[in-house]
Amino acid sequence: MKLFKTKRKRPEVVEIATKRRLHVSHLELGMYICELDRPWRQTDFLFQGFPLLKLEHIHAVRERCDYVFVDDTRRVLIDQGQMIVPTATPLRVTRKMTRIPLSLEVQEAREAYLSSSLVLDQVLLDVQQGRAIDTKACQALVKRNLESMLRNESAMLWLTRLKSQDLYTSLHCLSVSILAMGFGTHLGLADDKIELLGIAGLLHDVGKMKIDPTILNKPGKLTEEEFQHIKLHPTFGYQALCSQEDIPAAAIQAAHGHHERLDGKGYPQGLAHYQIPFTTRVITIVDAFDAITSHRAYDDARPIQTAYDVLRSSAGQQFDEALVHEFIRWLGVFPVGTLVELHTGEVGLVLEKHPHLHLRPKVVVLRSSNKTPCEPRYLDLSQLTVDADGTPYRISSGIPDGSYGLFIADPQLQRILHPELLAVLELEPEPVDD
Repeated sequence: MKLFKTKRKRPEVVEIATKRRLHVSHLELGMYICELDRPWRQTDFLFQGFPLLKLEHIHAVRERCDYVFVDDTRRVLIDQGQMIVPTATPLRVTRKMTRIPLSLEVQEAREAYLSSSLVLDQVLLDVQQGRAIDTKACQALVKRNLESMLRNESAMLWLTRLKSQDLYTSLHCLSVSILAMGFGTHLGLADDKIELLGIAGLLHDVGKMKIDPTILNKPGKLTEEEFQHIKLHPTFGYQALCSQEDIPAAAIQAAHGHHERLDGKGYPQGLAHYQIPFTTRVITIVDAFDAITSHRAYDDARPIQTAYDVLRSSAGQQFDEALVHEFIRWLGVFPVGTLVELHTGEVGLVLEKHPHLHLRPKVVVLRSSNKTPCEPRYLDLSQLTVDADGTPYRISSGIPDGSYGLFIADPQLQRILHPELLAVLELEPEPVDD
């Protein structure tokens, strides 16, 4: 009688180590740093994982660590200048700027936004008619918008929500420019890199001016032939921009590649992940987010959380996973311009996000608990503000634009951004803990 089961022979399993520990003196260009000898938060590195694309990157790691872990499966080949994946520096730029009140910035932001929209209308017309783009005007508007965002980004972020369906393409480009610069600021990029993101966002969709407008603005589902026509706009944009020497290469790459995917299934070139530059990766995320949350000819605006779900579910396949994480972290759960329902059942609009307490922005209440119009009432949720029962106000959920008759682009709704009304919110006691 057998006392033990006969052991079956297992096929040999070969384990291939992809992560290995390495002293910093042995670092080489192209290696991918996936882990440090200390927590990431104790360093000023921009990303939790990055390739060593420049000698400065190697020097930065050597100054901060004794050893690191590298992932050999993510090594980037750098051969005879063929490296086409420029990245942001892994070090974060620290700014010490005084944030001014929203009431003092909103008028300047509005004037900058309106001026920008006029310049962009001319840019798109120039592309449509085959004329050269006024790049100096583009650079000037990007610089002005960035200066406003550095003073108080909520003013500009609010304005990105004010898109009408009829002007979607032009205002979408402007919104992507503004959002990309805000994101770049959050990432700690230097001003010149942020402005590059702004230019790239501004020009990323200019190729749509060469698309048949009846197809571009078709309210129903596109046929396969129509969709193939739409997919030509990155190539048209590339052709329009590459003829001008004063347009940055990164902006041209973004116009050509903002529909590429990390898994190689994008268009028009089907680029591999290592061929998609940093600027293009940022524009791809911002472009998708703004499109999903905007009213378009063929689709209504969807809630912010839906856009976040799309970005998260496609991270690693379509979008850069680390950048998606940081993008959502920057905008927060309830971004500026989001309609929200409070715990009381009242409906409000997020006016300004708190720099630290992301669940406690400033809101204006516009609908009562039974969802009927009410006199606008301002609440700063970072303060101890309570309802009639003494319960602190809190946001229950975000809701889609258009809910209960509230559309962000409605001129009546925009009037709440009056500086005198906003000034009421600036008298703040010490914030409560989150």
